[in-house]
Amino acid sequence: MLLNNETVRKALDEIRALDETTTRETLTLCQIPAPSHQERKKAEYILKLFLEAGLLDVHMDEVWNVLGRWPGTGGGPTVMLAAHTDTVFPMETDVTVRKEGSRYYCPGINDDTHAVAEIMAVAKAMVKHDLHAKGDILFCANVCEEGLGDLKGVKHIFGHENDIDAFVSVDNPVTGGVVYTATGSRRYHVTFTGSGGHSFSDFGLPNPIHAMGRAIAAISEFQVLDLPKTTFNVGVVNGGTSVNTIASSASLLMDIRSDSDSELERLTEEFRRAIDQAVEDENRRWGPDQPPVKAEVEVKGIRPAGTQSPDYPIVTAAFEAARMLGIQPELRHESSTDANIPISMGIPAIAVGRGGREGGIHTTHEWFEPVEAWLGPQRDLLLVLLLAGLEGCVEPAITRPSGKPAVPAP
Repeated sequence: MLLNNETVRKALDEIRALDETTTRETLTLCQIPAPSHQERKKAEYILKLFLEAGLLDVHMDEVWNVLGRWPGTGGGPTVMLAAHTDTVFPMETDVTVRKEGSRYYCPGINDDTHAVAEIMAVAKAMVKHDLHAKGDILFCANVCEEGLGDLKGVKHIFGHENDIDAFVSVDNPVTGGVVYTATGSRRYHVTFTGSGGHSFSDFGLPNPIHAMGRAIAAISEFQVLDLPKTTFNVGVVNGGTSVNTIASSASLLMDIRSDSDSELERLTEEFRRAIDQAVEDENRRWGPDQPPVKAEVEVKGIRPAGTQSPDYPIVTAAFEAARMLGIQPELRHESSTDANIPISMGIPAIAVGRGGREGGIHTTHEWFEPVEAWLGPQRDLLLVLLLAGLEGCVEPAITRPSGKPAVPAP
């Protein structure tokens, strides 16, 4: 058993001893603004931390993912342990840390900044105590998990030749949480354009905002399944210059989510029909002699859906690692994460929870409380050892395919 191994016990103790350092690194990292597609400054800081930790082959790739390898003893699969560097907050957001009692407040402090500090603690403990799994452990701080980042970081990794046999993302608010399915999404930006004019003197011109309103009204009537869970949402609308101006343009952002790729396709087709019909109806309303409204649909993000059995070895290993530490494991079904990409490619992948207590995710009053926060990275350590194996202690839970080709990410 892993807990009977002296080196493993020392590494677990090291993670607990590093708890205050992990919190300090979380506070430093969360004060480096890193919206999706703008993570370079944070990535450069993490690159320095990876080098200081003693990882090998440390580098930043073309899209600012930061990677480092801790070599195995041989004969085991390669496991990637990842956390994402981007947050949902714009660059101008105030990211000054505020402390009240034992809680720290800062936008993005949890999702996923604390997770980046956690995987750092795992790396430090493995290096200091010369703890090597059978397979290599790849540590990765990846970009563009949030929103319109469209999983750019992991798409880049899995779209190129690699030796990754299993993927673990630390990205869930429940320490014992295990996300084993991949909720897919389609995101679209629709721009309605017209000639525009004065609301009184040019009355009768087709109106882009009215066309957009027709489209939104039609979208609000969409019918979706409870299982597989499918949702839709118009999340952002823009347009217009004044109350007495017929706008020359208007736009919306549309989000479609489902646990089924076929439902994503069906609802996408219905969405596109709604846009076309809205434009047609607005132009018909004012007649063929008027300059028409037009609509352009731009794809802003495609996240593939996918699933695995809750009995998959990677899932049962996560449960086992949690139980070793007295953490209550639970299956979570609500997430679209970096694990979507490997899951959709048939590569074992999960997202697991961060340590400590947290709340206010994706709001400016996001908070983190370091209560037994070391349990998160301790669980991560045990999990990667279970997956990659440990000589004389445990066989790898993941079987490495021979001659596995690289498959481009969707």
